[in-house]
Amino acid sequence: MTIGNGFYSVSSQRDGSSLDVKTISTGGDFTIRDAAEGFKSYCGLTAWRGRVPFTYWLPKYSFNDLRGDLVAGLTVGLTIVPQALAYVGIAELPLEMGLYSSFMGGFVYALFGTAKDLSLGPTSVMSLLTAASYPEHATIEDKVNCAILLAFYCGLVQLILGVFNLGFLVNFISEPVISAFTSASALVILYGQIKGLIGVKFGDSDDTVIEQTIEYAKSLKNIRGWDTLLGVVCLCVLLLMRDLAIRKAPRFGLSQKVWNIFREVVRNVKSVRYGIVIVAATVLGYIAVNFGFGDKLVLTGAVKSGLPPFELPKFAWGNRTFIDTLAIVGPSVPFLILVGSLEAITVAKVFSAQYHYRIIPSQELVALGLANIVGSFFHAYPITGAFSRSALAAQSGVRTQMGSAWTSAFVLLAMAVISPAFRYIPKAALSAVIIVAVLILFDFKIFKELWHLSRKELIPVLLTIIISFTVGVDYGILAGVGVSLLLLLYPIARPLIVAQFRRETSAVVRTSHVDPKSKQRTLRITVTPKGALFFPAADNLKEFFQDSILEENSDELNKKHPETFQSEEIIFDGMFLEESDFTTLVAIKSIVLMCSRAKKVIRFRNTSKRILQFILPKEMHSLISSHDLQANFSADDTAVIVMAERLEENAEDIPRCDTSCTALSQDELA
Repeated sequence: MTIGNGFYSVSSQRDGSSLDVKTISTGGDFTIRDAAEGFKSYCGLTAWRGRVPFTYWLPKYSFNDLRGDLVAGLTVGLTIVPQALAYVGIAELPLEMGLYSSFMGGFVYALFGTAKDLSLGPTSVMSLLTAASYPEHATIEDKVNCAILLAFYCGLVQLILGVFNLGFLVNFISEPVISAFTSASALVILYGQIKGLIGVKFGDSDDTVIEQTIEYAKSLKNIRGWDTLLGVVCLCVLLLMRDLAIRKAPRFGLSQKVWNIFREVVRNVKSVRYGIVIVAATVLGYIAVNFGFGDKLVLTGAVKSGLPPFELPKFAWGNRTFIDTLAIVGPSVPFLILVGSLEAITVAKVFSAQYHYRIIPSQELVALGLANIVGSFFHAYPITGAFSRSALAAQSGVRTQMGSAWTSAFVLLAMAVISPAFRYIPKAALSAVIIVAVLILFDFKIFKELWHLSRKELIPVLLTIIISFTVGVDYGILAGVGVSLLLLLYPIARPLIVAQFRRETSAVVRTSHVDPKSKQRTLRITVTPKGALFFPAADNLKEFFQDSILEENSDELNKKHPETFQSEEIIFDGMFLEESDFTTLVAIKSIVLMCSRAKKVIRFRNTSKRILQFILPKEMHSLISSHDLQANFSADDTAVIVMAERLEENAEDIPRCDTSCTALSQDELA
């Protein structure tokens, strides 16, 4: 009787009682039934309502939700503004585009997102990948148009992936590769921001570590003292504020109530540390300009004030056609989609697990895709979820997705009111903000963990890091993903067949059997795959039989055991053949013919009648007995003995292929 995702079976016990057993299964081969159920899920009202998650939480929205979301939204807003102004420098875009990319994503995500804690906006890694997509000798117009076009194309593909529930594809990227790419990108970004910290300018954001090192050596004489001093001070203040901790027990004679208020003030100051440092540095820059010391610091310069215009992305500009622009940004789109989707879904999963609510990965792709598409209409470049800002939102008590909308509202207010002040921000302060922000991305413990648990996965990790440093981060993640998939596919192409030998380790189990009546000694070879076989392993399986079983000379075995074997037979365990594909079964059929031509006896156990009817010659179909073939033995030796006894009782019960008693047609031999 089927119930839900499983079924109940009732079995009788020796004492007369019954036992109810429920079996629940998941996964397996993709069938027509799965496709039908998936299509059916699109037609229901619940499925369509799930595409607009705000219809679930908005009707129950309360004053407490409003208060929590407002506080968290404004807190994150005080962080996203300075970070956006800093990250846009990595993307080599005008300063205002950082703010343009920070507000529309929050409004869209509030309507379509499923994670209350996720904060969308510019990130350091996405900014770096955006900078890597520009053509050589690109003008500022080319960079702006390319960045906006990237946001549109990335959003379009992410939306399609989400609508068709293809969010599971990101699961094919292993955690070590993600960690290696993030750490490598963080180091490339940090290394590139040192030049802003010391007041020098050279190269591009996507320059390799080697190229940047050469330029640093050339620029040592151009280091600016005041910029270096300001950058180091901002860096130290940010690090001290980040690690600031106040114990719970009151000190200095203060009461517990006053001490709690003091701790809350310190926590809030710690949360908005980026905003505090940027405001202080901006005031210093303003003073320097108005008192005649403007040349002592490198400032950001003029910033467009006001809100961005609403317009469609430019698919062609200058003398570049639509095909030209697509050829420019097209190769970078997969990398941005991959990284952006991984970051957003990973961050959402982390906080959903921590705060016990459920997210829908495919719907997250829908929300992210719409945020990028709509953002491109307001001159935004590609965005994704930020871990640091999402953690800040969670710690600030965000209750619903409306917190993202309040963050976006704060960004709009900042753009409309204080944009003219952004021209006084020192670049050294922005570099300090970026350096501290990317420190959270480093993951060094994974090397120790992989060394103890899975050393082979260190290969894609090290390859990702090395190529990211020497060639580029986009090629780094491509190489890491490629090698990781090879490690995943190799066991499928070269599966373990058996790993046991009576006297020595081998892929074949050899046992000898003496017929008690005729005293005939028979050598039995048991071949047992340790899992399902698929088409990449088909040729390897045939080569294994040809080289290791059929053509192997038994001289070495005879030297160790002087007694001779009058006959030899092969026993193939077909337990997993039901899960194998058509190509593998064709290979097994070819192996049966190979055994016939080599005058070798081959038997099958734990093999269904349906499979045997395909792999055995037509003349043998009448000899197939489902009773003997459905038995399941726990040990190879037992299986051999039992099969020998059954063979003595009724040799016709066990399907066999032996050229001495089976005549094969010319078609089968061919």
